[in-house]
Amino acid sequence: MKQKKSKQATRILVLEPDEQLASAITSALQQAAPDALVELTHSLEEAQKIVLGVKPDLFILDVDATHDLGQDFLYDLRTSHPNARAIILTGAHLPEQREHVSSLGAIHFLEKPLTQWDFVDLVERLLKPPAAASEKFEGTLRDLQFTDIIQLKCMSGATSVLEFTGPDGEKARVFFENGQVRHATAPGRQGMAAFNEIVRWKGGTVAEVAGAGPSPRTIEMDWQHLLMEAVRQADEMPAATTDRAKSSAKKLLVVDDSLMLLSFVKDVLLDAGYAVTSASTGEEAVRTAQTDLPDLILLDFILPDMKGDEVCRRLFENPGTAGIPVVYMSGYGAELQASQGQNPNVIGFLNKPFTSDLLIKTVETHMPRQPDEPQPTEPQMPPDEPTQSVEADFPMEQQPAYQEASEVGPEISQAPETPWWTPPPQAEAPAVFEPAAEQSAAPDESITSGMLFCGDTRFFSLNRALQIIANQKLTGTLQLFWDKSPVELLVQNGQILFATSRDPELYCPEAPVTLSNVDPDRIAAAREQQQETGRPLFIALMEENLILHEPATQLVQHHGQQLFAQLWSAPGVRFSFQQENLRDFATLLPGDSEVDQWALATLRFVQFPQLGSHAYYEPTSIPAYTRDGFERIQNLRLTVAEAQFASQFNGVRSVQQIAKNLRLDLKFASVTLFRFLALEIVECWSPAPGSGQEKKGIFQKLGGAIGLGE
Repeated sequence: MKQKKSKQATRILVLEPDEQLASAITSALQQAAPDALVELTHSLEEAQKIVLGVKPDLFILDVDATHDLGQDFLYDLRTSHPNARAIILTGAHLPEQREHVSSLGAIHFLEKPLTQWDFVDLVERLLKPPAAASEKFEGTLRDLQFTDIIQLKCMSGATSVLEFTGPDGEKARVFFENGQVRHATAPGRQGMAAFNEIVRWKGGTVAEVAGAGPSPRTIEMDWQHLLMEAVRQADEMPAATTDRAKSSAKKLLVVDDSLMLLSFVKDVLLDAGYAVTSASTGEEAVRTAQTDLPDLILLDFILPDMKGDEVCRRLFENPGTAGIPVVYMSGYGAELQASQGQNPNVIGFLNKPFTSDLLIKTVETHMPRQPDEPQPTEPQMPPDEPTQSVEADFPMEQQPAYQEASEVGPEISQAPETPWWTPPPQAEAPAVFEPAAEQSAAPDESITSGMLFCGDTRFFSLNRALQIIANQKLTGTLQLFWDKSPVELLVQNGQILFATSRDPELYCPEAPVTLSNVDPDRIAAAREQQQETGRPLFIALMEENLILHEPATQLVQHHGQQLFAQLWSAPGVRFSFQQENLRDFATLLPGDSEVDQWALATLRFVQFPQLGSHAYYEPTSIPAYTRDGFERIQNLRLTVAEAQFASQFNGVRSVQQIAKNLRLDLKFASVTLFRFLALEIVECWSPAPGSGQEKKGIFQKLGGAIGLGE
């Protein structure tokens, strides 16, 4: 019995080479978590070996004392241990690194020298169990089957979401609506296929999910027939199916220098029925590929002995391995996508950190198939229900450990008729800014010189300008003026082509790795052309056949979005739209019709230090959807962190409550909230009771800007 109890104890892994600091941390942990089992390690290799056999609840890592402890390790940690928290100890002020890893969720920084009270307080908060959510029964029932749980929920007429954890840790969800099963998710499956899969699980745990949000309607069958059909299929499944699947399993080679990530990926793929081999260096990967001839290779780009592109080149030069497709696993998505053209055997990318569901879906998507082999079946969606992207599905399929809504008390019930938006006053209608050709004749172009509209971000948002371009299907150039060189956004028929500048140093300060084999003189000449015409240097190099079309397109998009991102937080930006025929080079690249998605991509480049006056919001202010915000956000491909954050908007929770629910610090919450505010998907309400929304009209803003009273 004692041994069983020790397994359930809280586990803490400490990586601290400094003996004096390690002793201080151990002493503080005895105060913060006296019953916890603490594993003290002095090297990264030692820590990685320990986590292969156990799953710590909390990691305490000194980033300064271990030179290998970089962003890649944090990505691997968050991927292989999604339910764990991590405290990073650092003596350096590195806001860029903090913002990079802040998107991983449950990662917190403490600066050295440590204050014991702060350290103890943070550990206690991270390990604190969720409070009781409601006045309902809680406990454990034995001999309870999955079918019993479904019957109980359906017979009670419930509308809720249950999360099931299988015997091997796999996650699944079942969505109930008025006593009927309407949707289900399981690793690599949705709808009835997922429901049938859960029925076959042998044991596990179940928990109710709070604030899961809406779900697609993929199951229409009555719950009784659904349950009988699932049980029938499970009973009729031949026992030999598993053996046949193993003998004909697709083979994968997983290459990564992180033993922790390798263990996680292998476990997930083995459970999914694949045959998996692994390698931790480039040389080992090349040898293993030649001997085992896998069907697909998952390759980390940064390896101890060589980079991923060198591995791909050697595989491609060998006739025996040239046809094996490769999928990159890395946190350097934009740079890798830009270099795809250099490696014909690279067919996909898996950005770290990733969930087990995304890993399986990526493998299913890119796994080669025989001509007579059926494609993986997609869940049947109702005619009126749009198909959701893989990225948007994550919040529905994986309940993170830090999304415990009960921490801020019981949920406040919402009346069905309450809108997600607050109706704005009539005087604030946006028609004063948007052109309306049907209402009146436009002035002669000789007077306006082709300028269609102009504005200032103190009065009109950048998002509003982008929406006008999209809604009016405009063609021309949006010129943006700020305290640096002007930025030009080229659009065609309402689609965004790219952003550029006549200052090549502002546009691309350092040459990316894709240009490493290009003559520096040709690069310098391309920069001079950009200074004269605004043509991005990558287009000039593409036209000279120095880089391929696909990498050029990726680089123009990446650096253009990174350039435009600086405008969101700039203190004052003036802009004007010139309706005109575009220059020839502008039409060489495809346009992006999803303006909101393009704008969100630029906002993801904005980090906390760049927010300036936007860095801090009143913690008690309440984010709520605007009139069309809820509808617009359904069409966005959100990251897991963004979707979890957006799921908390209900017109009641404050910024502080949302950060507490998701276990985020207010800095990361501010960065995420800034994205939705800039897109005007949400707005912040005053916390004062009955004060409603603190919002100024256009003329009030204008009067304040020029010194008039309100």
